[in-house]
Amino acid sequence: MSEEKQTISIDPYFQSELGKLKYENIILKAQHDNLVSQNKELQQKIQELENKLIESKEVKDAEEPKN
Repeated sequence: MSEEKQTISIDPYFQSELGKLKYENIILKAQHDNLVSQNKELQQKIQELENKLIESKEVKDAEEPKN
């Protein structure tokens, strides 16, 4: 039994629209990746600031005279 190759003919309009959607998908994926990266950076900065706040509070509490 020989294999027959089937070709599917797609309307040029649909081919064009599919190309646009693929391109848009690539752009959206890049934007998503960028936002995920920015979010991680911001979470790191928040954690650093929280740690500094805790440290400064501990230092202030240790320096205050106790009655």
